[in-house]
Order: sequence, then structure tokens, then C-alpha cells
Amino acid sequence: MFGIGTSEILIILLIALIILGPKEIPKIARTLGRTMREFQRATDELKHTIDSEIEIDEEVTDKKPQENTVEEKKIADS
Repeated sequence: MFGIGTSEILIILLIALIILGPKEIPKIARTLGRTMREFQRATDELKHTIDSEIEIDEEVTDKKPQENTVEEKKIADS
């Protein structure tokens, strides 16, 4: 994941268990899980917003040449 192997993760968890104690680990894990979930939701929402804006921009860009063509025809007919 971050270049951390299984043995390194186990050492980190063991140190956390020693420092924080067995009662605090589940609370911290829940808080961390909620934070990661909220971050993922925010990331997904940002991706969706960017995709929507790109799609809207492409639609506007696709319509502009057609509008210019109509305007050019009106000018040419005058």
C-alpha cells in the first residue's frame, strides 16, 4: 500500500497496543474508519462534480460552432 510490508504493520500495531492499550484501539479504529469513509465520500463527490463540469463544458463547446455557423449565415445573407 505505502511500501509497508506485513511485518512493519504488525510492529506498528504492537506499538500502538502497548502505548494506547486494548481499550483505546477500537475507539481509534472506529474514528479512523469514519474519517477515511468521509474522505472517500468527499473525493467521490469532487470527482463527480469535475466530471459534470467537464461534460457541461463539452456540451457548450459542441454547441458553439453550430451557433457561429448560424450567425455567419445571417451575416452572409445580409
